[in-house]
Amino acid sequence: MFDDELKDLQAELIAHPIYSAVATMDNLHQFMQVHIFAVWDFMSLVKRLQAILTCIRIPWLPPEDESAARLINDIVLGEESDIDLSGNPASHLTLYLTAMREVGASSRMFDTFLDHMRRGMALDASFEAAQVPRYVRRFVHSNIRLAQQGHAEEVAGNFLFSREDAIPKMFRTLLARWDIPATDAPNMVYYLERHIALDSEQHGPEAMSILEKVIGGDRDRFLRAQHSAFQALRARIHLWDGLLSEIRSSG
Repeated sequence: MFDDELKDLQAELIAHPIYSAVATMDNLHQFMQVHIFAVWDFMSLVKRLQAILTCIRIPWLPPEDESAARLINDIVLGEESDIDLSGNPASHLTLYLTAMREVGASSRMFDTFLDHMRRGMALDASFEAAQVPRYVRRFVHSNIRLAQQGHAEEVAGNFLFSREDAIPKMFRTLLARWDIPATDAPNMVYYLERHIALDSEQHGPEAMSILEKVIGGDRDRFLRAQHSAFQALRARIHLWDGLLSEIRSSG
């Protein structure tokens, strides 16, 4: 679905120079300090789909499509309550933060942001308190706004093509170009390989099934989902553009 329409943008994302620009440990730290925000805001898209496809109200009512409900619940389980290298429950955000600490990347900016969010501060105020770069704010804003206001098919289009379909390809590129030995950064390699396995073999196909179920045979829903996928890919490319500019200016 949408393969022909999106292939140029998908190819641009996979071939983005950001991957080869991460040539030193300092560059890797810069990458991770920005990418953590994409790891975080992804869950708002997941949770919006869960709210649409299942029932989270009280009293509970059975979902209209129990097959779709199972698909999204399975994705939530894997993303919010996966297992770490030691077999302990951990969200993918926690896995990523563990990997950051392992390679010496500071999580101060994200920790400050998350602390303010936990205390009930607004998104913009939390960004400001943590001094998050403007290009990162724009990326997160676009995804949070979609998670809050988008149609089901728009959320599903973003979710599939900017995340579940794109992430395995991006992470394969990272592993191939960075050549990080598992013995040097076991949690980092575990996170990347875990995402590649889950997203390509399980969550990607599940996300495609969800999108197909949400669209049905409705042409308008198809077009909205397609536009959302375009916007999501462009937003990710713009995020990498901003990070690339930051890395080059610091060199």
